[in-house]
Amino acid sequence: MPKFKLNIGIAGAGICGLVAGIELLHAGHRVSIFESSQRTGGRIETIDVGGIWIETGPEFIHGHLQETIRLLKKYRISFKPIHGKMYRISQGRISENYEMADGWDQLLNKMKSIKEDLPLNQFLGKYFPGNEFDELKKSAIRFAEGFDLADTKRASTKALIAEWEHEESGQFHIPSGYGALIHAAENEFTNLGGKIFLNHRVKRIDWESDVINIWVNDQTEFHLDKLIITLPLSLLNQTTPSSESLLFNPSIDEKQRAFSQIGFGTVVKIVMTWHSPFWQKIIPDAHFIITDEFIPTWWIQYPQNIPVLTGWLGGPRAEQYSDSPDSFFLEKALENLSSLFSVTMEKIKQELKDVRIFNWKNNPWSRGAYSYSLVGSGPAKAICRESIQNRIYFAGEAYYDGPFPGTVESAVVSGMETAKQLLKEH
Repeated sequence: MPKFKLNIGIAGAGICGLVAGIELLHAGHRVSIFESSQRTGGRIETIDVGGIWIETGPEFIHGHLQETIRLLKKYRISFKPIHGKMYRISQGRISENYEMADGWDQLLNKMKSIKEDLPLNQFLGKYFPGNEFDELKKSAIRFAEGFDLADTKRASTKALIAEWEHEESGQFHIPSGYGALIHAAENEFTNLGGKIFLNHRVKRIDWESDVINIWVNDQTEFHLDKLIITLPLSLLNQTTPSSESLLFNPSIDEKQRAFSQIGFGTVVKIVMTWHSPFWQKIIPDAHFIITDEFIPTWWIQYPQNIPVLTGWLGGPRAEQYSDSPDSFFLEKALENLSSLFSVTMEKIKQELKDVRIFNWKNNPWSRGAYSYSLVGSGPAKAICRESIQNRIYFAGEAYYDGPFPGTVESAVVSGMETAKQLLKEH
């Protein structure tokens, strides 16, 4: 047991906040989590659509990610390897076992060799000039925008290659969804005596005195010894609308400058349930489909015989169209699928059973999906990870310094490391 119990608050009940809270409760402290929305999980949510579990946010485990898999095993949550092939469909032609453009290995080697970091677009223009590299450059930009949600005019080349060269071939999915992980972590947290306050949005933090005073929903005040803030980066940086921003008194100017030096991307995820899997006649063993259509990436629940297609529009284009209504994305999805599979729009619409569209830029609790590194984000992340007077801490996937950014793994690792940092500095 500690010398004395600290009264610790955590802003945000996503996986990062829950993991940090569990660590602190095991150390013998009092922990309360304040969550703005009406549920735990943050950017993780698994919902039941007609008996089918679908993910509104994260869906896959991209490799043998140590801490994610450790938690799943701890809570006895099943996870299974993903099978199926990757296809490319372009101008009516279907290519099996789609590979990156010619010269991809040359591109990766050059990315690893540069001494001075550059935004990806600038790097491509400098080291791969000329029309002969057009397809290679398009492939690199498409991958950075789709997988990393990155604005390639600003994204760090060094950070991208650090991630890409660690990409693992094995991928997994959780049949019961990531929501099962949230539910299990929430149960452990509350069983250990932790308190969760839903619909409690932290609006102001006064930390000038020895006690941290936080104001929730503009009226309720809580008094804390320590505070961990796990809110998404988009709610902390200098682009945040004043009506949604978190007010600090005194201000934390150095931290807020650092927040603004880390990128934060968005995505529109379109989950479509069908009466029958009409695509199986054409690509029966597909998992991922890469296209040149408006919605460039689709995936299938192979090998499960579940009639669901998921579309993914990420990065700057998702940002560009974020103000569009759901009907716009639905129409684009139907048009794209009609073209890809040579099925009439009438037939496509008849086959559609249900559609859910998750436009993460318009989610008021996140205003985007996940982070990516800009040139200079490394030092900025280090500043964010430093505590304020050993009292206020920031945790989340945006501050993670490792090879798996923008993942559930990065959020889990950050939560654990921040809790340990707090305990060490106590």
